[in-house]
Amino acid sequence: MLLRTLKDEILEYFKKRAMFGYVFLGLFFAFLALRLFYMQVVSYEKFKQLSENNRIRIVRTKADRGFIKDIKGRLLVKNSPSYELKIVKEDVQDLNAILDKLEKVLPIDKKYAIKQVEKSYLYEPAVILRGLSFNQVAEILEHSDDYAGVEIGLEAVRSYMDSDAFSHVLGYMSEVNEQELQGSDYYRSGDMIGKTGVEKVYEKQLRGVDGAKQVEVDSYGRPVEILSEKQSIPGENITLTIDYEIQTFLHRLMDGKKGAVVVMDVNNFDVLSLYSAPTFNLMSFTPFATSQERLSIIKDPTKPLLNRAIEGRYPPGSVYKILMAVMGLMEKKINPDSRFTCTGEMQYGNFKYKCWKKDGHGTINLVQAIEESCDVYFYNLGLILGIDTIYDYSNKLSLGHKTGIALPNEKAGFFPSRQWKRDVRKEGWYPGETIITSIGQGYIATTPIQIAVMLGGIFNGGNIYTPNLVRYLENPATGHTRVPEHDPVQKVHIDKWAAGVAMKGMVKVVDGDRATGYRAKVPGVTIGGKTGTAQVVSLKRTEDMNEDDIPEHYRDHSWFAAVFPADNPKYVAVAMIEHGGAGSKGAAPIVGALVNKMADLGYVKRETGQEAH
Repeated sequence: MLLRTLKDEILEYFKKRAMFGYVFLGLFFAFLALRLFYMQVVSYEKFKQLSENNRIRIVRTKADRGFIKDIKGRLLVKNSPSYELKIVKEDVQDLNAILDKLEKVLPIDKKYAIKQVEKSYLYEPAVILRGLSFNQVAEILEHSDDYAGVEIGLEAVRSYMDSDAFSHVLGYMSEVNEQELQGSDYYRSGDMIGKTGVEKVYEKQLRGVDGAKQVEVDSYGRPVEILSEKQSIPGENITLTIDYEIQTFLHRLMDGKKGAVVVMDVNNFDVLSLYSAPTFNLMSFTPFATSQERLSIIKDPTKPLLNRAIEGRYPPGSVYKILMAVMGLMEKKINPDSRFTCTGEMQYGNFKYKCWKKDGHGTINLVQAIEESCDVYFYNLGLILGIDTIYDYSNKLSLGHKTGIALPNEKAGFFPSRQWKRDVRKEGWYPGETIITSIGQGYIATTPIQIAVMLGGIFNGGNIYTPNLVRYLENPATGHTRVPEHDPVQKVHIDKWAAGVAMKGMVKVVDGDRATGYRAKVPGVTIGGKTGTAQVVSLKRTEDMNEDDIPEHYRDHSWFAAVFPADNPKYVAVAMIEHGGAGSKGAAPIVGALVNKMADLGYVKRETGQEAH
């Protein structure tokens, strides 16, 4: 009896253990079934892609970036080959170990490399180093079995005919940032993109369309065979309106100076030269340049990255008197023979407004006032016109708003109005403010490109265009070209007679008996010009000092604007030299040398028998 009871208990025990085993096996096989269902049905596409990528991969082929040429077809920017080091994270078993190996033979930044690899797409090679030498490439390829997942690629980087002279026009390229990646489906981490200048504005046209190759790879991820290929479409080539010889001539001429020069066709606003000083070397922003090179440019106190032609804001000084003269004639407030007496100052209320010439200019007419740049004459004219008329003309001729030139970061400048003073300052407009505005001082802030547009509009009959930098875009495959639309932005009524009277005064500025701009005189070319001296600090601080003794940061900004040839205006040239002193000394010689060079190049015809020496 005891044995039977013991036998039953043992059988019952084994039955329970067997049942537990059956349940365990049942759950195990159920889990396997569910896992198989997940992998083969739910995640079929994902694992199919992973499987295929172990054997077949889609490799992007970058499109050739378009070239940039000058107006005469000279190549300003082209592409040069450069080796780059890449890592495919799916092919790397131990990223840190691979990077440690690479560190021994290459100057890689391990933190940067890890960051690049982590944010790369599935089987998308992450660029971790650019600008490899041939010896470095040979070292990696020779020991390629030790670097599973590491690839050597060949990319095209920009190279320049004259980087420094064209830095502000062309602009530099750099890697896409997180914000640019999030806003586009086109770019991948490590791609290069235009950051400034023409490279940025015409990024879409220059970059082209990438292609792709279907490639069979081995167990190391190395290509074995190309299975199919979609060709990339190269970017368009761009021909600028800029002339290489004029631009490089200005680069030499402006050496050691801070400022800007703009040369523009009066009739259509094509820009022949747009130069800002100081410049910088675009090669410092190439993919393989050091961060220290870039940092030294960014921190440079002379601000070489600032495009002073479109971003620098300055009072226009006496250059503005040309517009004052034209509006005075247009509004019939004066005529060419209208005279005012200058004793060296003008009393208005309790204030005295001084002329630059302490002894005064005597009683003079409009042409003489332009020739000698008499402040008192234009003080009187300003009071007669009133700020509302002055603002209306200035606004229509570009002052106080962007010209729309196809370059990033253009500044609008500022031109005051009665309404602005009421809204912002909560004050009325005072006549004394009109007096100061009339000679291009006070609240006014303009850019050199705005002054060029203002003068172009005056002397082409009132057609205001957007300044144009691009002559045409070219399809490199077909050779077909297309010209950007260039219609007038605004039509302003400018009386040809009024502009002609102003031109008479401007010619005398350069070639008259009392010419303030005689340093701009060019043999055989009749130039209409105007000097401008824009105050930086109060006159009281420097009036008792000799000009050479004034500290540079207290010296006035120097302007000179020219329209030539005077009898049939074709070009306008504007030079602004920061802290250059009087316009007659700082900026006028720059424009004179420029016009002389343009005559040598055939842009302007010299009168017979008068050659440059």
